[in-house]
Amino acid sequence: MPWALLQAGAANWYVAPQGTPGGPGTMAEPYDLRTALSGGVGQPGDTFWLREGTYALGQVATQVHGEAGKPITFRQWPGEKARVDGSVIFWGAAGHVVLRDFELYSSDTNRLSAIWGAGINPPPSDINPRIGIECYAPNLSFINLVVRDQTRSGIYISEVATNTLVYGCLLYNNGWASPDNAEGHNVYAQSYIGPVEIADNIAFNATGANFHLYEQRAGRQLAGVTLEGNVAFHAGALQQVRRYWDWIIGVEPPSTGADRIVLKENMTYRPLVTTALDNVLIGWFGTNGSVVLQDNYFPLSLTLNNWTNATVTGNLFAAQNTNPIVRLNQTFPMTGVWDDNRYWRAPTAGGFWSNSIVHTFPEWQAATSYDLNSSHTVGGLSGTQVFVRPNRFEPGRANIIVYNWDGLSHVPVDVASLLPVGVGYDVINAQDPSGPPVLSGVFDGAPLLLPMTGLTVAAPNGPLLTPPSTGPTFNVFVLLPRAARLQIATVAPNVEVSWPTNVGNWTLQSRASLAADGSWANDTNTPVIRGEQYVVTKPATGQAEFYRLRPQQ
Repeated sequence: MPWALLQAGAANWYVAPQGTPGGPGTMAEPYDLRTALSGGVGQPGDTFWLREGTYALGQVATQVHGEAGKPITFRQWPGEKARVDGSVIFWGAAGHVVLRDFELYSSDTNRLSAIWGAGINPPPSDINPRIGIECYAPNLSFINLVVRDQTRSGIYISEVATNTLVYGCLLYNNGWASPDNAEGHNVYAQSYIGPVEIADNIAFNATGANFHLYEQRAGRQLAGVTLEGNVAFHAGALQQVRRYWDWIIGVEPPSTGADRIVLKENMTYRPLVTTALDNVLIGWFGTNGSVVLQDNYFPLSLTLNNWTNATVTGNLFAAQNTNPIVRLNQTFPMTGVWDDNRYWRAPTAGGFWSNSIVHTFPEWQAATSYDLNSSHTVGGLSGTQVFVRPNRFEPGRANIIVYNWDGLSHVPVDVASLLPVGVGYDVINAQDPSGPPVLSGVFDGAPLLLPMTGLTVAAPNGPLLTPPSTGPTFNVFVLLPRAARLQIATVAPNVEVSWPTNVGNWTLQSRASLAADGSWANDTNTPVIRGEQYVVTKPATGQAEFYRLRPQQ
């Protein structure tokens, strides 16, 4: 919930574009961001608040760290927008760092190499590929960030970055291209041990894959990764020289295999006009251990290769061209549960392949004993399917994913379980998050009527392609409770507490301490309207006082 402090605690520091290395990190004299990230200021448990504006960071390598239960947090100040132009590399054995709520991008427009045969190592010499966030430390969390237009991948997770969380982020327009190659994935993970959790992110419009979980080094495996509630579409859509999967999960020799991989409640979309590969690739080479595919909505075909144990339940798969709906390649017996799935395929699509043997659906059931309680439909997908995924870190926020197979101009979405009546909200088009909201207002309890047509797509920095919108068939939105940012000013002999009038109905509360045993009390003063602000005037007492806003009950 929105809140403000009359007097900042010792663990709160402030960062601003005009900040300085000398700080001292107060709201009046903030740090610059490079100093805040250096690890030379602050202690475990502290929070660095990023004030509004654009930060010219460049590339920073840091060993900043907190402690278990006391992470160091870098977070956008509520109600403001912090945009960081640059990239960050995290090193060290401790980690315990959280990045939250701000935007990390690159203004470098030199992303189209003229060199033939360029790869990753070495990268093309006529551009400067950089990853937005590189993780070589454990215990890192990246929450509700926007990571875009990086000249290589958006986020990279190395095998030493155990206990890593990537949650609620928007990742798009990342990568570079050359005459015969393209590299740069929205999320690239090489987890050897895990755990790594990648959840409720929206990844799209990369030069490479959207979720690239991959290993190729001798003696290594890919292990301990959970993907839950993510959305992926338009892999490789910024270029036309190399086709990519939205989801690549597996290893190539000399790596040994993948294990303990979970894909749960993820969603994807592939427009028929795209050049992206039209299957979900789960397992590549090697001997793989366990995999779970549960309750995913994948209107793509499935390729599953050499797993010792597989759980494949509650999913939708849909082949929309001539490819088989399932390709199962096994050189050894596989245990597990494979049932309660829904299959749709175009009349021209292939059937079910098991080790290159083509089956009809009844033959597949008989040959494998799989899918005895599953359904199989020949024809196109129809109707409307809406997914609303609440954000675990920000009440009232949610990702809204709409499959509009019938091509309606608007689709109603019920968010009554997320927003209290009387709270202001904005709905953002995820494909162009810097654009104006597609819907705004004060929530009255009725379903939100979201537009499916006329939506724009954010163009990448530099001479890369801008993909077309996926509407009206498919759109992704972010529901945001309108920021009710408190401001506090001393107007002797009083203190004035104010907040915007367009955020809906809120109650001001106060308390004298943030101790766990304290309680918040409703302020009895009646706000007055001054311009576009509600204002409460109180006598200044000289004592610390803390304020927050709560939705009116």
